[in-house]
Amino acid sequence: MPIRSCILCKNKYEKANLLRIVADSCGNAILDKKQKINSRSIYICNNKECLERCLKAISKNKLKVKISINSDSLKKVVENILELGG
Repeated sequence: MPIRSCILCKNKYEKANLLRIVADSCGNAILDKKQKINSRSIYICNNKECLERCLKAISKNKLKVKISINSDSLKKVVENILELGG
Protein backbone atom coordinates (compact mmCIF):
# COMPACT_ATOMS: atom_id res chain seq x y z
CA MET A 1 0.00 0.00 0.00
CA PRO A 2 1.42 3.43 -0.95
CA ILE A 3 2.43 5.80 1.86
CA ARG A 4 1.48 9.48 1.76
CA SER A 5 2.00 12.46 4.11
CA CYS A 6 -0.65 14.76 5.54
CA ILE A 7 0.00 18.32 4.29
CA LEU A 8 -0.57 19.68 7.80
CA CYS A 9 0.91 17.38 10.43
CA LYS A 10 3.38 15.75 7.98
CA ASN A 11 2.72 12.31 9.49
CA LYS A 12 2.94 9.41 7.05
CA TYR A 13 0.06 6.98 6.61
CA GLU A 14 -1.19 4.47 4.11
CA LYS A 15 -2.91 6.33 1.28
CA ALA A 16 -6.27 4.69 2.07
CA ASN A 17 -6.26 6.21 5.59
CA LEU A 18 -6.05 9.81 4.37
CA LEU A 19 -8.51 12.13 2.65
CA ARG A 20 -7.48 12.83 -0.96
CA ILE A 21 -8.38 16.21 -2.46
CA VAL A 22 -7.72 16.90 -6.12
CA ALA A 23 -7.96 20.04 -8.24
CA ASP A 24 -10.13 19.92 -11.36
CA SER A 25 -9.09 21.61 -14.61
CA CYS A 26 -10.30 24.98 -13.25
CA GLY A 27 -8.41 24.59 -9.95
CA ASN A 28 -11.48 23.80 -7.86
CA ALA A 29 -11.10 21.31 -5.02
CA ILE A 30 -12.85 17.94 -5.20
CA LEU A 31 -12.89 15.28 -2.49
CA ASP A 32 -11.74 12.11 -4.26
CA LYS A 33 -13.57 9.52 -2.12
CA LYS A 34 -12.52 6.55 -4.25
CA GLN A 35 -8.98 7.92 -4.74
CA LYS A 36 -9.17 7.21 -8.48
CA ILE A 37 -9.27 10.66 -10.13
CA ASN A 38 -6.24 11.06 -12.38
CA SER A 39 -4.90 14.40 -11.13
CA ARG A 40 -2.37 15.87 -8.72
CA SER A 41 -3.64 15.83 -5.18
CA ILE A 42 -3.12 16.70 -1.55
CA TYR A 43 -3.70 14.41 1.42
CA ILE A 44 -5.12 15.37 4.82
CA CYS A 45 -5.62 13.24 7.93
CA ASN A 46 -9.24 12.30 8.46
CA ASN A 47 -9.39 13.84 11.93
CA LYS A 48 -10.87 17.01 13.33
CA GLU A 49 -7.53 18.50 14.41
CA CYS A 50 -5.90 18.43 10.97
CA LEU A 51 -9.09 19.54 9.22
CA GLU A 52 -9.44 22.53 11.56
CA ARG A 53 -5.74 23.36 11.09
CA CYS A 54 -6.37 23.30 7.34
CA LEU A 55 -9.23 25.81 7.65
CA LYS A 56 -7.09 28.05 9.85
CA ALA A 57 -4.18 27.91 7.38
CA ILE A 58 -6.50 28.73 4.46
CA SER A 59 -8.03 31.71 6.28
CA LYS A 60 -4.56 33.06 7.10
CA ASN A 61 -3.38 32.35 3.54
CA LYS A 62 -0.61 30.13 4.98
CA LEU A 63 -1.43 26.78 3.37
CA LYS A 64 1.52 25.63 1.29
CA VAL A 65 0.66 23.08 -1.39
CA LYS A 66 2.45 22.09 -4.59
CA ILE A 67 -0.69 22.04 -6.73
CA SER A 68 -2.74 24.91 -8.07
CA ILE A 69 -5.97 24.76 -6.07
CA ASN A 70 -8.61 27.40 -5.36
CA SER A 71 -8.57 28.29 -1.64
CA ASP A 72 -12.30 29.05 -1.46
CA SER A 73 -13.27 25.72 -2.97
CA LEU A 74 -10.78 23.88 -0.72
CA LYS A 75 -12.27 25.63 2.30
CA LYS A 76 -15.78 24.51 1.29
CA VAL A 77 -14.66 20.91 0.83
CA VAL A 78 -12.97 20.84 4.26
CA GLU A 79 -15.99 22.50 5.93
CA ASN A 80 -18.28 19.87 4.36
CA ILE A 81 -16.06 17.07 5.66
CA LEU A 82 -16.16 18.57 9.17
CA GLU A 83 -19.96 18.95 9.02
CA LEU A 84 -20.27 15.26 8.13
CA GLY A 85 -18.18 14.33 11.14
CA GLY A 86 -14.64 14.24 9.77
